[in-house]
Amino acid sequence: MTAEQAGAVEPQPDYGTRQEGERSRSGKSARGARELLRNRNFALLWFGQLLSQIGDQCLIVAGITLVSDLSSSPLAMLIPALAIATPQLLFGLLGGVIADRMDRKVVMVIADILRALIVLPILLVTSLSQIWILYLAAAGLALVGVSFYPARNASLPKIVPEGSLVAANGLIQGSTVIALVVGPAIAGVAVELWLPSAILFDSATFLASAAAIGLMVIPCRDRGTSLASGGANVWGDVKAGLDFIYRSSILRRVLIVTAVVTLGVGAVILLAIPHLKARLGAGGLEYGLAMSVLGLGSLLGGVLVTRVSKRFSTSTLVGAMLMLAGVAIAAFAFAPSYVVVLASVVVIGMCLVVARGALNAVTQTLAPDEIRGRVQSAVNVIVVASTAISEGLSAVMGSVIDIHTVFLVAGVITSVTGLAAIFVLRDAGRRVRAAIKEVA
Repeated sequence: MTAEQAGAVEPQPDYGTRQEGERSRSGKSARGARELLRNRNFALLWFGQLLSQIGDQCLIVAGITLVSDLSSSPLAMLIPALAIATPQLLFGLLGGVIADRMDRKVVMVIADILRALIVLPILLVTSLSQIWILYLAAAGLALVGVSFYPARNASLPKIVPEGSLVAANGLIQGSTVIALVVGPAIAGVAVELWLPSAILFDSATFLASAAAIGLMVIPCRDRGTSLASGGANVWGDVKAGLDFIYRSSILRRVLIVTAVVTLGVGAVILLAIPHLKARLGAGGLEYGLAMSVLGLGSLLGGVLVTRVSKRFSTSTLVGAMLMLAGVAIAAFAFAPSYVVVLASVVVIGMCLVVARGALNAVTQTLAPDEIRGRVQSAVNVIVVASTAISEGLSAVMGSVIDIHTVFLVAGVITSVTGLAAIFVLRDAGRRVRAAIKEVA
């Protein structure tokens, strides 16, 4: 495939059932959240992911509690974060190759079963000398996840119509944030009653996700183009994926926008607690409420994305949401009251879910199916790397200058990126619309 064909996608006449395919070809380019959840395959995937992500939050709370009970050293908290990030950075692109070489449904089911087993050894950790088991489990979960998420994201265009991709990605993003709200609450009760129950619950949710995915029907993929494999070895496949991204100027722009946005938002995640404490005297309770409100805003974004994606081009949608998010981050920095903090957090959550949903839809639409897993793995690697860089820079800047100035810089970066996205993603929007018309 040539660089000029980089934005083309093959026709996909089947989205799981004959009826869904007929409706897609009738010309309806966007669907509401309710209709998406009536799509049996998408509903199974979404519900399984929601359960699994709630379980993940329980594991995080249990893990943090366990580490803090066994050690007071900040290094003890840093090591799990490194154990999670390192496998994703080192092996992320390999996960995309696995998602493209194997049946993606099988990849997801096996990954969930493996993760259900990997978390169980954490039950053996009862002393500081055994804490390495937790670190190893964290690394194992991250390593298996590098193939799951590219397989999941690459499967979406096969189970929902092209015109519903923005909405589907928005709902997937929304499920993550619902888990952020619900998971810690469940975990708090579980840890208080019996800490191992949170770990067992996470294992059970992985099995539930595997069962849900096992019930899905994902149409077979077309194979046989020169992009499907770069050679007999894995490195050849990785190189083929990177070459495709390099030759597609549109994909490069989308990935750059994704990276810069992640840089801008990372400061909010890392510095929110010290900022609220220093500026408003807020404590853990206020921070917890703010995170819950962030989840509500993200859920609102997941619902609204189905409406706004009908009315605005991809470039305008991404650009407007990022500019508004930048303003909200600045408002968070200089909020005169806690009410303004909550309002700004709602806007941040809503805007980021819509923008990320639209950006994911672009990468899924522009990449041919046989290489889509590798493109999605590249997106994940960029997000992980940008988050790590952002949190590192924010920590350094926060120790040198006022924290609210760091937030202001993050807001400016996000808004400027949004303004640039309106122009640099304009071609991407045209290619997506052309692909949708081709399938319709």
